[in-house]
Amino acid sequence: MIGVHQGKDNELIPYLEKNLSKKSMTVRDYMGNKLGIEYYYRHPRSYKRRGIFSIDEPSPTIRGVNRPIPKTYQKHPGDVVPLSSNVRPLTTQERSYIQTFPDNFIWEGSKTNLEQMIGNAVPVKLAEYVANAILDYVSTSNIIKVQQLSLPIF
Repeated sequence: MIGVHQGKDNELIPYLEKNLSKKSMTVRDYMGNKLGIEYYYRHPRSYKRRGIFSIDEPSPTIRGVNRPIPKTYQKHPGDVVPLSSNVRPLTTQERSYIQTFPDNFIWEGSKTNLEQMIGNAVPVKLAEYVANAILDYVSTSNIIKVQQLSLPIF
């Protein structure tokens, strides 16, 4: 939730919606063929949900756990393809790419801690987008004087 202290409800919505794409971004749209795969496994919260996804669709939420494919995994009706040797879980680094961390971001900690950090992170490009919308709002509505305020570029 974001807003302006004592501001009107939904005052920032036009600024947040101004540069939205008409089409949802797929993993391939963002990463091209960087992953070198077409399909990947993401462990479902329950087996009532699918676990196999295509890079030609938006990514599901990146969670703080990254489990291997269970030997007993049964195809879910929503899985885009059957389980095969061409389907694998994403690596920790690949999951960070989907969260839009730059290639040169340095991760430190155990694998479990890294997975948790990546899963808990606000995607970098989403934070940048929201920050730019707020900056646009502040600079055009004369709430405060904005002088040489800029955001880092990732």
